[in-house]
Amino acid sequence: MVNFLRRALPGSGARARIAPLLAAAALSLASAGPAWPHAHLKSAAPAADSTVRKPPERVVISFTEALEPKLARLTVEDGAGKRVDKDDAAVARGDSKRLSVGVNPLAPGTYTVRWEITSVDTHRTSGQFTFIVKP
Repeated sequence: MVNFLRRALPGSGARARIAPLLAAAALSLASAGPAWPHAHLKSAAPAADSTVRKPPERVVISFTEALEPKLARLTVEDGAGKRVDKDDAAVARGDSKRLSVGVNPLAPGTYTVRWEITSVDTHRTSGQFTFIVKP
């Protein structure tokens, strides 16, 4: 590599500046581990930040990776922070990337959906979004 630098970069000043950068880049690439996918929100019904006229009976969210069913939590709260879900959150049979929870009849207002999940790679993720029910 030193011979390459001498031929490619005439003058010792340029070589002295670029050599540490090349060495750092090589070390960074050599020490990088494998990239593991983590579960991220893919879609939701009702959609995040949407307005619906017909209140849903269930909130369904889908992720990019399979979920650990025993470590998945999904709740829905009204504008006052009161839970309005039926506390029956479950990962779908036959589709381990989908999580849903039933909701009680929803009045017009803003609702917050919160989730905490662990994907099969044991990475924990949480998040939230809102949707609005209009009369």
